[in-house]
This record gives sequence, C-alpha cells and structure tokens, in this order.
Amino acid sequence: MNILMLGRWLPPPRFPVRSTREYQFARHLARTHRLTLAFVTDNQDAAGTISLLRSEFGDLEFASVPRGWQSLMSALRLATGGSCTLSYARSAALRTRLADRLKSTSYGLVFVSSSSMIQYALEIDPAIPLAIDFGDVDSEWWRRQSERGAFPGTRFFHTEAARLRTAEAAGARRATRCFAATDAAAAAIQALAPETAVSVVPNGLDLEFFGSGMRRGNTPTVVLNSSLADEAEIHDFQEFCRTVLPAVRSRVPGVRFVITGRRLAAAGLGVLPGVEIAPGSDVRPFLHNQTVAVAPLRSAMDVRALVLEPMAAAVPVVATTKACEQVMGRPGHDLVVADDALEFALHVVRLLESAPLRREVGDCGRRLVEANFAWDVYGGRLAEAVDGIVKASGGPVGPRPADSLATLAQG
Repeated sequence: MNILMLGRWLPPPRFPVRSTREYQFARHLARTHRLTLAFVTDNQDAAGTISLLRSEFGDLEFASVPRGWQSLMSALRLATGGSCTLSYARSAALRTRLADRLKSTSYGLVFVSSSSMIQYALEIDPAIPLAIDFGDVDSEWWRRQSERGAFPGTRFFHTEAARLRTAEAAGARRATRCFAATDAAAAAIQALAPETAVSVVPNGLDLEFFGSGMRRGNTPTVVLNSSLADEAEIHDFQEFCRTVLPAVRSRVPGVRFVITGRRLAAAGLGVLPGVEIAPGSDVRPFLHNQTVAVAPLRSAMDVRALVLEPMAAAVPVVATTKACEQVMGRPGHDLVVADDALEFALHVVRLLESAPLRREVGDCGRRLVEANFAWDVYGGRLAEAVDGIVKASGGPVGPRPADSLATLAQG
C-alpha cells in the first residue's frame, strides 16, 4: 500500500533525523508499505540529509523555500491574522507537486507528523483516510513559551499558539485517527476536537543510539540524568547530595558525580561541593562500565531520562519505589530500589564495588527496555493502528483530479 507522509523531515542540525519520532515511525511503516515523504526545507545545505532519506525510503516530494523571504512572509501573515508556522511551511511548488502525484498514484493513507503540514492534508480528497501524529502538540509548545519571559514576546507566543491551534483542530476533526506522545497531549487534542479518536503512542528508546556494548571507563561514576525542572525536584536532588552522596564518597573516595540534562536548571546547583554540572542532550559520554545511574527523586520525574536511557545503555540504576513502579520494573532485578537515604547509599556503593553485579543489573534493565520501551515496540503499535485504519476504509483510493479546495492555511 502507498502512504503519503507529510512531515518535518529535515529537523534542525542538532537533532539528527534518526532521533526524530517521525523517522522511527516511518522506518516501521516502510517494512510493509511504500512511503512518499513530503516536506519543505529552508536549508540550502540539506543535500546529505535528503540523500540519506532517499536511500532509505526512495520516494520524496519536497520544495525548497528561501529562509529570509519565508520569515518576512510569516511575520506579515501573523500581523494580518494568520499563523507564522503555517505560513513558513507554505509552498506553491509543493502544493503543485502533491496535486500531480495524487493524480497518478493511489494512496491508502495520508499520514501527517507536523502541525505545519496539516494545511496540505486538508486539500487532499477526503475519501483518503487521514491520520495525524500530533506528538507533544506543536501549539502546546507555543503556549508554554507564552507563560515564560516578558511582554511583548509572550504576546507573540500566545497569539501563535491560538492560531496554530485552529489548524490543529481542523486537522483533528478531519482525521480518521489521531496519535499523541503522552496522555497530556492526547487531552489537548480531545479539547480541540472532542469527537476525534486519539491513541497514545509514547516516544520509544533508540537502542542502537545508546548501544549494547559498554565502553570501558577508569573512574567510578554516579550519574543523575535529569533537567531538574521544578523546585521540588531540585529539593530532592539537594537532599540526595546532603544525605546520600557523602556516604557514598566515604566508601568510594574517588567517585565522580555528574548531573546532566537537556534543559538543566543550573540555579543553586553549582555551589554543591563535588558535583559536576554537564548540561546537554547527550548522556552517553558519562555511561560506561563503571557507571551507576541514580533516580532519587520523589516528586514529578522524567523517568525516560532518569531511568530508561541509562537502562538502554545497560547501566544499572538505583531508584525510588515511585520510579520503579513507573517503568514497571522488578525491584532487585531490573533495577535496585531504595527509599531510605542510608539504604540508597549502600546500594550505590555495592554496585560501584562489584563489576559482576553491575553487569547483571544492567543487562536485565536493558532487556526491560527492549521488551517494553524501545521504538520497535511503539513503532509496531502504530503500524498496527495504521493497518486497521486502512482496512476499515476499504482500501486505497484511486488517482483522481485534485479538487481546488480552499485551505485552512489561508487563515
């Protein structure tokens, strides 16, 4: 079956293509379907990435847009009541190419993975089923930005969130099925279109990215991989440094303690003695055969970063009961559990002092991720849902002249 996938296939350079949600889903769909990837790009140096996509998926439809001109047009569109996100992704050339393609190719499904591309999907024959993966919901990102900073920036973010939300609502109402990365994102979609069907398919772990073979390290290391996004998490971390870390250092004097995270809140952390602050998106440099990861937080926590990413690299984790329950792990097997400070310290020391124990717990943790949290698991779940959508629709719709429909993006 042919599937037309409309998305942001060329992310910013700091986000490799293979790390994106849409790429992982496309890999799984391509196992049993023929995909056409459609997108716009403002990157004049994208030849390498485009070549990579073409070598893996074969069929691309894209158009280049001039960055400066698109930025100007987006600003003008916002000033006149439109969405700058939609305006930036608007291309007459891509619209024409898609119309021509739809005249010659039968598609069983249109799959949208970026809110900016909904405008193209709404111009396609409604007889073709439409699925939209909203991920974390783009308009929600703009809304969150509007709650930070100061005027007039917050007003711009608030306005763009509202206008993009209008597009997302239209897409959700038209879609046969919507997908979201979290329960909160699903609730946001349901608020836009209460009648739409929404399925939660979380982001998976890329096991190849984290690797199955542990590299060698010379220094015993304790890692906490968290952005510490709120005051409660920072308090839990400071308590850990006050009660647990000294006990660990008394038994393992040369231990290195590192905290890393994607959006690390540095306030108040740098003054803690013996703590290395390493903000950034890649925890891998700190994960090696002498590393133990810790998840001591009792408040809201990002278990993906704290627990699952170290597990994916076969690094043993010591965590609270709350963290263990969230990942459905077996205490003492997939990870080590402790809620008392002294007990937590003893478990960390025991792992640091025993290479066989580190390997045993680390290997079990990785198997847990493979079975329950890898992209293969969630990609397979989405592929099954897509097959169900197409089966229920009665099969692909044959080529027909594309109607001249007014686009939602005009607003």
